[in-house]
Amino acid sequence: MTNKYMYFVANWKMFGDLKTLNSLDKVIKFLKNNKKNKIKIVYCPPNTLIRPLSRRLKKTKIEVGAQNCHHSYDYGAHTGQVNSTMLKNVGAKFIILGHSENRHLGETDNIINLKIKSAIKSGLKIIFCIGVT
Repeated sequence: MTNKYMYFVANWKMFGDLKTLNSLDKVIKFLKNNKKNKIKIVYCPPNTLIRPLSRRLKKTKIEVGAQNCHHSYDYGAHTGQVNSTMLKNVGAKFIILGHSENRHLGETDNIINLKIKSAIKSGLKIIFCIGVT
C-alpha cells in the first residue's frame, strides 16, 4: 500500500519565538488556496512553541510535532525532560526520533526503542531518522 500523501516536515531545531509563528501565514494561505494538494505539512518547533503553534494551526490542515522526548512514558524525577504524554497533551501529533545529533551525544538504539514505545503508547505518529551515520 502506498501513502496517498507526500509529507513535508519542518524541524525548527533550536529556533523561534512567538513572533516566528507569523511567518506561517503564507503557508496557511497557500494550503487554503490549493485544496487539491496531496501534501501534508508538519511543523516540529521547540517544545516551548508546541502549544501556541498547535492553537494557531487548529483550523488548518497543518499538523504539529515534537522534536524528541524522554524515553520514559511515566512521569518522574527527570529535571528538564519532557515525556511523550506531555507533548501529546500540548498539541503534538507527531514526533521525530533518532536524530543523529542525539546519537552523537550517546543515545543508543535501546533508548530510541524505549522512546518509540513511549510515543506509540501516547498516540504520537513517529518520524524515525535513519541513515546519517
